[in-house]
This record gives sequence, structure tokens and C-alpha cells, in this order.
Amino acid sequence: MGAKLRKKSYFCIRNYSLQNMKTIFISILFAISHLAFSQTITYTQWVDRAANFIENNQLDSATVALRRAMSLEPANAHNSVLLLNLGILQRHLGLYDDAYISFTASMSGNPDSELVLHNRASLLSDMGRFDEAMEDYDAILGFDPQNTEAYYRRGVLFLERNERERAEADFKAAERINPNDFYTKLSKALILKLDDEWEAAEAIYTQLIDSSPTIDVNLFLNRAECFVNTEQFFKAAADLRTIESSQRGNAYFYFLRGRVRLGQHEKIAALNDFRRSRELGYYAEIVDEWIRRAER
Repeated sequence: MGAKLRKKSYFCIRNYSLQNMKTIFISILFAISHLAFSQTITYTQWVDRAANFIENNQLDSATVALRRAMSLEPANAHNSVLLLNLGILQRHLGLYDDAYISFTASMSGNPDSELVLHNRASLLSDMGRFDEAMEDYDAILGFDPQNTEAYYRRGVLFLERNERERAEADFKAAERINPNDFYTKLSKALILKLDDEWEAAEAIYTQLIDSSPTIDVNLFLNRAECFVNTEQFFKAAADLRTIESSQRGNAYFYFLRGRVRLGQHEKIAALNDFRRSRELGYYAEIVDEWIRRAER
């Protein structure tokens, strides 16, 4: 984090928790920022610093730099874009309420309001505010009726409300627009899973994974689910290992891994995963049933 630390300094702080280290770094950054402000760092320079912080995965510091830029020029026309980026950073940091405020503020004057709405709707879905997320997707489709992603994501929300017929109508709309579209294929795979056609769904996820230039965590998680439900535990385990480092707070990841480990007769490890899944908020009645199976 920040400037490189000498070895002696490193050993002085290495036992701090990650959160404590972030707090220390932010305190130092504020001190530096105060000094820099007195030296008239410009709006553009703060934006450049934010970009560098993001490049180095220093997200806390990037949020401070963006705020500094906007505080220097509150009326700058580019602030709506900075607010969008600030909201994205805050969401990654788990600051959902702050992210919502940033996205909403970004709507005024943003040249790409559709992008803002997509980000806010996705955030609202994560927050469990499904009706508000639905309103944002309605707004997107109101001025962009060819938006397959909005159809897919609104369809998922319909499924959350147990309105499968309306969900399938959205999925079919996406297919009419572009049958080869990424989100159209996700729609097909989702319906196949709902109908327990796991092998056919897995084939779609495999195709999407093979054609993706980067690792898409959600694709691997969904394919692992298909492998679990066809009892291909070795393949499921491989997919879960691929994305493990990014799933520490994902209750469903631990639930799936628990099922894999139980399928591989690792009962103690499976129990630990099931319990962790329940701690993180996965459906207790479902997890408890699998805990009972692991305890037999």
C-alpha cells in the first residue's frame, strides 16, 4: 500500500488487520492531501491520482482523490462522470448506501445516463430493493428497447418475484433482438437450470467461458452449480478453485463447495462450508438440511 515500506517498518505493522492497515493508510493520505491542497493540486491532477490509485487497487485512496477533485470545482461538468466512478468504487468497498447516493447524484448531467441506471439497478438488486431496481430497468428499456442486458436482468427480477411467465417474456424479447447475444444465452441457461436441464445449461456456460477473454466469476460459479447437480464434483471443485479468492463473502459459494466436499466424502470440510454459508446469510432451511446429511 502507498509508498514502499522499508523492511523494519513492514515488520512493525504486519500484525495489524487489513482494516487497521487501511485506516492507517487513509489517515496518512488525508495528511498528504492536506499538504498537497496547500500546494494547489489541480482538479485534473486529483483525477489522475485517482486513476493511478485504481490501477494499483488502492480503492479507498481513489475515493478520497475523487472527492478532492470535486471539492475543488463543485460546478465542473465532468463531476457527474466522477460520481459514477465514485459509486462503482464505493460498491466494491461494500459502501452500498454511499454508492446509491453517488449513482443518483451522477444522473444529473451525465452523458451516459443508461450506464448510470445499469449500475444503480444492479446495486439496488444487491441491496434487495428489487422494486426500485425494476424501475431503473423499465427506464432503460423506455429509451433503449433493444437493450438485451436490461431484458435479462429485469427477467431475473421477475423470477425473484416468482413471475416466471413475465421473466420468460423478457428473455424471449432479448432472443428476438439477438439470439447470439451474451445475455440472451444467459437467459437460456437460466431457464434450463430452472427446468433441471443441467447438462444443457452447462454447455452454454462452457461456451461463454471459452469465448471470454477474461475470467468471469459468475460464469464459473454457474457452471460449478451445473457440475454439482450432475455429480461431476471434480470439475465443480476446479471451477470453484478458479474463483475462490474473490468469493470470501459469497454465501452461495460456500454452499456449493460444501456440496462438492460432501460428494467427495469430506464431511468435516463440508460441514464447515455449510455453516459458513449459513453465517453469511444463505437460506437456513436449505443449509440445515445439508448439514443433517453431512452429519449422518
